[in-house]
Amino acid sequence: MEQYDVVVVGGGPSGAAVARDIAAAGYRVAILERDRDIGQPVQCSGLVTERTLAAAGISPEIAHNQLVGAAIHSPSGARYDIGGDRVHAYVLDRTRFDLSMMIQALELDVDVHANARVVDIDRERDSLRLTVESHRSIHEFSTRLVVGADGPRSIVAQFLELPPPVEVLRARGADVRLPARLAPDQVLIFTGERYAAGFFAWLIPLGRDRYRLGWGTSRAGSAQTLRNLTDDYPDIFSGMQILSQTGGLIPLGPRPVTSGERGMVVGDAAGQAKATSGGGLFTALTCARYCARTALDALSSDDFSAEKLSSYDRDWRADIGVELEHATALRSAYRELTDADLDLGLRMLRFRGMRAIVNRYGDIDYPSVLAARALRAAPSLLRLAHGRGNLRAFISDNAQSVVSASSD
Repeated sequence: MEQYDVVVVGGGPSGAAVARDIAAAGYRVAILERDRDIGQPVQCSGLVTERTLAAAGISPEIAHNQLVGAAIHSPSGARYDIGGDRVHAYVLDRTRFDLSMMIQALELDVDVHANARVVDIDRERDSLRLTVESHRSIHEFSTRLVVGADGPRSIVAQFLELPPPVEVLRARGADVRLPARLAPDQVLIFTGERYAAGFFAWLIPLGRDRYRLGWGTSRAGSAQTLRNLTDDYPDIFSGMQILSQTGGLIPLGPRPVTSGERGMVVGDAAGQAKATSGGGLFTALTCARYCARTALDALSSDDFSAEKLSSYDRDWRADIGVELEHATALRSAYRELTDADLDLGLRMLRFRGMRAIVNRYGDIDYPSVLAARALRAAPSLLRLAHGRGNLRAFISDNAQSVVSASSD
């Protein structure tokens, strides 16, 4: 049986970041990654800000492309262009990004076991025993502490008996080739029931004629999304060639508790993605920093009690917890909007003043800042609430504080 101070289950960016930071302090750390190849399959749109790259310690050169704006298509087919004044996002080569994060861990002597699926976790007197299936054989690992960075169906979260996230979104994606001449630095967004009920669809330029198409929904019946897009927007999708396809689950709204005795969860395993967009790299890397800090404190004191590890919960929530709560409230309200509501709300983008607010305060990492500014500038948007508690609660309880905090 191999023995470690910490075993991280999951070899994505958050798992690699936690393992790297703990190993840097001299502890013996292992990563158990169920897939054979790091960074595969790609189940992410790859749209991030520069602060995400800074948090990862990775150069923007790893990006496929830089985006300066977006074109939002309303359910009725109207188009609204925003941005264009600066770089708002980078489109990652997600496989290279994941590999770069893993190399950082390997350089600090983290043991990485690929094609290693954890099938059971048991408590022993002073440790945990992980049973791992690898290459059709069974191996066992002993550890003082386990960190789950193993996605929405986290076995570590199950072991710790943690409550579920608020919502789980089903997402589909494909890398495609398009003959259409589209803006090379603008993401296309499609809203409405025909494309992504309760969410949205996106088309991200990767460079030349390649694009990343995706959509998400929390409802059944999304099988027609691709056909509806190609039928409704032939000028964009005619002649499309699908190069690869993928799909997965995105947990939205953090678990109420993300730690327990001898264990913590981070990233998608903790439901730490932004509920407004499903993006989770920035939040995962932010929380990974606090997870590693808590682990180091527990290792130095040899105290892995639930009470000791609960400082992880307190720390990451003190940093980005309020923002994630705001995003969850906005998401809950958004998913109830009808196509008519969306058309009405998006019409506000016809006005130069509203576009200026979006261009100035739009930030995919902190969407509540823009929401608060927009609601303050256009109180008529409140009519979209139709008495819905979530949106009104965000406005009454949070909007003013967000605006004040973001004031120049």
